[in-house]
Amino acid sequence: VRLMSASSANRQEVLDWTVKELCEFLSTDVAFIRRNDHVRGLSIMEAEWPVRTDVPNPDPLAEVPFDSDPIFGAMRDLRGPYLPGVDFDEYLAHVDEATGVEDVFGAAVPLLMHDQTWGILGFLHFDKHTWVQAEINALQAVASLLVQLQARIDAEEQTVFNANHDELTGLPNRRALIHELVRRIEEGRDTAVMIIDLDRFKVMNDFLGHASGDRLLVTIADRLRTSIRANDFAARLGGDEFVFLVDQITSEMEILATSFRLLEVIAQPVDIHGQMFSHTASIGIALAPDSNADAVEMLGWADVALYSAKNRGRNQAVVFDAQLREVATERSELELSLRDAIDEGGLRLHFQPEVDLRTGRLLALEALVRWEHPVRGMIPAAEFITVAEETGLIVHIGRWVFAEACRTMATWRETYPSSDFVLRINMSPAEFLMEDIVEFVEECLVLNGIPGERVCIEITEYTVLDKPDKTAKILLGFQALGVEVALDDFGTGFASMTELKNLPVNVLKLDLSFVQGITHDIYDRAIVESIIRLGNALSLKVVAEGIETTDIADKLVDLGCQRGQGYLISRPVPPRELENILRNGAIPIESLRSKKSLTDHVVHG
Repeated sequence: VRLMSASSANRQEVLDWTVKELCEFLSTDVAFIRRNDHVRGLSIMEAEWPVRTDVPNPDPLAEVPFDSDPIFGAMRDLRGPYLPGVDFDEYLAHVDEATGVEDVFGAAVPLLMHDQTWGILGFLHFDKHTWVQAEINALQAVASLLVQLQARIDAEEQTVFNANHDELTGLPNRRALIHELVRRIEEGRDTAVMIIDLDRFKVMNDFLGHASGDRLLVTIADRLRTSIRANDFAARLGGDEFVFLVDQITSEMEILATSFRLLEVIAQPVDIHGQMFSHTASIGIALAPDSNADAVEMLGWADVALYSAKNRGRNQAVVFDAQLREVATERSELELSLRDAIDEGGLRLHFQPEVDLRTGRLLALEALVRWEHPVRGMIPAAEFITVAEETGLIVHIGRWVFAEACRTMATWRETYPSSDFVLRINMSPAEFLMEDIVEFVEECLVLNGIPGERVCIEITEYTVLDKPDKTAKILLGFQALGVEVALDDFGTGFASMTELKNLPVNVLKLDLSFVQGITHDIYDRAIVESIIRLGNALSLKVVAEGIETTDIADKLVDLGCQRGQGYLISRPVPPRELENILRNGAIPIESLRSKKSLTDHVVHG
């Protein structure tokens, strides 16, 4: 009963009790359990009774190599009882050395687990003894119970290990990290927190494939593991983020020196499929404060410092300081205010027109979210989307945008029944990958009486590449509703011809970073021309973003791109400022030639 109720917490106590009870029950002089370490080739003492006193150092019976003599070689893969006679005679020299007793009669039974000899249960008589079958049967029964005990403990320990370690790298996970950091803070240790984030890992991961990305992460994890000192602690937060806890830091310069050494270790080339790749990283550091701080706060400070390191150009380390503390406070206040804005109706939609660059005809309106802040006024999405993504608010915002855009579209369709423009709505990866996203889109369309072909959902290349199987299923769901799909910022990721051909995508939106360079940069022009040709070859619509001059618009038309949007045409504006263009359904093309914005011309002209 005691064997069956044992756990990893009292394992040693139970093993000691077992050999003691067996020794007394069988009237033997010695009982012992030895474990086989097949990796190191050793037989290791786990428990013995009676416990020897005045043991030599080193103990000749503590760890014995299998190849030290035939007796231990036999124990390595023992499958049946091992009895006195020729079998056991070679053990006498070891026993004599350890106990001083020459006449020994022993027996051993194997502990078999997973078709391997986990160890042995053994007994010694310091006098002549004949082992009867009943004793051997009893020993085998006890051995079976010991194996069950060990199997249960192994499973228990594996469960605990899995709960506290990252499956890919084997490093401690976020749960274990928080536990360790809390312990260090409670002990008053001067611990520095370092968050390490690989630079542009997602781009490389998409380019080389997730298997290669995983290989890089495992390699980096192994390097970090071998770089830590005895009292340091390394963990993986998830994705491409790792954390170091470093003790006994005496100055900011010391922790920065440690950080730079880690950056050098990470930057060493990695062999992936025969090619050498180097990868940089950024590090954010939080030092133990004079006042009390909890683990989550310190991780937050390190994260703010990491964000600063990224903004300063990457491949560097930044320590959280008073200036960054102000930034962190502002971000916290921004998050709280953003939550209030979502709950209390503080978000607004602006729309940016897309036109035919040859005729000025209105082709689409892209819905863009704005935040009407009570103090700061109208805040563009670029200033709060990062916070929304980091806090999970992006999904709530995205759903509000989609529903509100559909309501606005329904009003326009009723007011301007002859219009045929398409409503374009952006979706973040987090929103797009929600399990009920297709049902949500369908519900919004039905509720507002909008045909699917009048709506186009914009996603990024990275969304497509991150989870291709799930993405394909969702896109097919949109296709069944008649909804178009556009790849936004196209050209910044690594979507291949095969992926574009196989996915139900309708539109490619040229990233503005390429569009704005086509009049003076031969590389940007070559990229844009290639994407236009790719779109035409696959019967996809190609839309240029970021058109700011007539020269750019003319060059795009020359290259075969007739659709575009940008400040030359119109800034994003609230719905009320679009009444004239919606009524006319187009812009006189001469307004582009005079470099006036579409809205300025139609609304005020």
